Amino acid sequence: MDLSIAYKELKQRIDQVDFSQLWRGFQKTKFAVYNDTACFFDGAYIEKTEAFLANTSIQYNGEHIAIWYLAEAPSDWDHLSASIIHEMFHAFQNASGESRWPDEKAALLHYQYTSENLSAKLQEAELISALLNHNPAADFEALLRARKSRAQKHSYEYDYEARIEQIEGTANYVELRALEQLDPAKAQAKWDTVLKSILDPANYLPIRIVSYAIGALFLACIKKQSDFDFESFADEPFSIKILEDILPDNGPAQTSPIIDTILKEYQAETNDIIESALAKNECVLEGKYPLIGLNVYNARWNGRYATSTYFIAYQDGAEMKTLYGDFIVEIDEDYNILTAYRQ
Repeated sequence: MDLSIAYKELKQRIDQVDFSQLWRGFQKTKFAVYNDTACFFDGAYIEKTEAFLANTSIQYNGEHIAIWYLAEAPSDWDHLSASIIHEMFHAFQNASGESRWPDEKAALLHYQYTSENLSAKLQEAELISALLNHNPAADFEALLRARKSRAQKHSYEYDYEARIEQIEGTANYVELRALEQLDPAKAQAKWDTVLKSILDPANYLPIRIVSYAIGALFLACIKKQSDFDFESFADEPFSIKILEDILPDNGPAQTSPIIDTILKEYQAETNDIIESALAKNECVLEGKYPLIGLNVYNARWNGRYATSTYFIAYQDGAEMKTLYGDFIVEIDEDYNILTAYRQ
């Protein structure tokens, strides 16, 4: 499609949004739309470079901008405009010195998927749903006590989830608030869809994806139920800071049979993906190369091998190299790639 026309459609909508109503200090940034061969940035075609990869925020010519891959016309311009504002918010986070990022490489190897933690998290989702659906029996303090209890029992896992909520949950919240300005009916439908998603145990694996939704909905609860300031750039994620003076709910831990089943199926599926790739034996890398990055969005780990879709990036001497495709990667405890196999 003609990227200049797409840019005009998007800019027209983005210019309608009052950014001051989305988040304190947030202002719109420049943005680019691109495809496999062209890039349209800030009102003009520019040379497409390797920096334009995925839908994200990058630093370009000394400023943080939002970028979006657009191979064809979108099904809905309002939703896409709100999504680009989501990426603008990441640009705002980067420019503001946001420091509460999760350590994705460490989490890949050390985050433990347990039935107890995920079951407790699902119960919290039910409390969030009750609060946002105006259930008179819902208790915001009960949600905070439940979260404090889980934060104490599963400190590493809670901290990682809180950092995802801080980075991606906030951006999702801003995206939904922007959509409210563009089309309230579409926004309400999207809020309803997001809320429904966190009540489905199947969405809890991998944990990173559902944390986007939970973070946005937890913020909506906080906005509705308290005067806690979650818009400041503090040292701790808001999901931790709000619990400072909260006493934990020390009730007995309960596990969900549905979570138990889904967790076993997920682990079995992970092993099948890895064993299938190893059986094909299409090795594309062997040695000892420091891992720079992989697609953490839906990555899996079995204690030795990680899965990655679309790419892996690694250090080879003084050079950073990227392989494109879907891979199984053997990683040691020092985050070195030992072998990589194509899926």
